[in-house]
Amino acid sequence: MIHILNFPHPLNVSVQPTDVLYASLAPGGQSGTNHPSASVNTAPVAIGIVISINRTLNTVTYDDTTYTAVTLTNNHYIYFGKNKTANVSGIIGYFAETEYRNYTKVPAEIFATAMDYVENSK
Repeated sequence: MIHILNFPHPLNVSVQPTDVLYASLAPGGQSGTNHPSASVNTAPVAIGIVISINRTLNTVTYDDTTYTAVTLTNNHYIYFGKNKTANVSGIIGYFAETEYRNYTKVPAEIFATAMDYVENSK
């Protein structure tokens, strides 16, 4: 079945068709399987494949035909994962540069970052 999610804020710049959408119930603003006071399962559940994105309207259209049916509420945290078949990449060449941006109005911290490389010449 095809569904449309409407978001009150701009969509992440990386979301694209073929990404897998996930939902986690976040009671009291918290989530995770180790949530100490959660009386329901807060583990992430794959809910569908992104079909299209409308960045003007901040909507994501997805298909849940082969995924677990979940009744989404305002207490669900929605996120996406990349299709590993279509988005395999690595650094090519001798130099790479990264830039981290925080587009929110609140401070944020990066706790870890990593990279993978293969030496292609000596």
